[in-house]
Amino acid sequence: MTPNTIRALPKAELHRHLDGSIRLETVVDIATRHNLDLGVSTEEELAGKARITEPMKDLQTVLDSFATIQQVLCGYEAIERISFENVEDAYRDGIQLIELRFAPPFISAGKQLGNDEIIEAVLDGITRGMNRYPIQVGLIGILVRSMDLEINRLAAADLNRYAGSRHQNADRICGFDLADAEDRTDPEDFLPMVREAREAGLGITIHSGENTSAAAVRRTLDLFAPQRIGHGIKSWGDEELLQRIRDQEVMLEVCPTSNWLTSSVGSLEEHPLPRLYRNGVPVSINSDDPNLFGIDLVHEYQLCASLYGFTEADFMSINRQTAEHSFLPREIRAEVLRRHFPTTG
Repeated sequence: MTPNTIRALPKAELHRHLDGSIRLETVVDIATRHNLDLGVSTEEELAGKARITEPMKDLQTVLDSFATIQQVLCGYEAIERISFENVEDAYRDGIQLIELRFAPPFISAGKQLGNDEIIEAVLDGITRGMNRYPIQVGLIGILVRSMDLEINRLAAADLNRYAGSRHQNADRICGFDLADAEDRTDPEDFLPMVREAREAGLGITIHSGENTSAAAVRRTLDLFAPQRIGHGIKSWGDEELLQRIRDQEVMLEVCPTSNWLTSSVGSLEEHPLPRLYRNGVPVSINSDDPNLFGIDLVHEYQLCASLYGFTEADFMSINRQTAEHSFLPREIRAEVLRRHFPTTG
């Protein structure tokens, strides 16, 4: 399968961080326009400072590298532009349905920037993208576990409020997530926020089992009852847990290159994705933070084809399941499935 063949395949993606998918040229341009000191002046210098292409010592080291990029999420205009470009880049990957996730607490940190401005900019950016390109876009709001609980509570309330508002395409806010520091925080602190998001009609996906353990995934299922798990790769090897995931049809949002670069797996060759898939665990293939890692979703498909022997039929099956597990409204999912991922026979 050539890159062009793979790019032409219809795809669905559920795990891409909007605030980790900013083009380097956009970072430099916004920094120049707003007189932001990033400590670099060219795209080449920025790539050396902010792009990760070799495994880091741990996940936290990768999270720390976001600091440079985070500065350019500095206001409505910048965030709207970045959101639009996320949609444009997804379309160029051959994606028909995508859920982009963003974290208001992360974006606003250290700035005079309110959640309303952030959420409206993201909504308006994806709306502009969908008006230009034939792609369906959903949004997942993220809380950052390592940040102040009150900041997270406010962000959760504002996301729920906008999801039920009359703002254009507000129904595209369809999911809720917890990310960062799974091993250093008490999950029960976030239980009320997850319950409120579910009551607001949002789907629940939780970052879990990326750099932790199968026990962490089990605790996530017990406490939050999510429909999906962000990463979840540490589930492999625990057959009782895998059977529970299969029985409950919980989808694992798997990000192979990301897992390698964050040292969550020792190598791409030993990644559990092909074993999970071939053992009937619902999985989706995702890029996580493509511009941070210098990849795109086509790269991940090439990797799956060359290392794991995935075929076009495998990709079609995975993408059909991925679209079915989307949190977007039922009628949108049904149309995407009919047009791009029909069942055979």
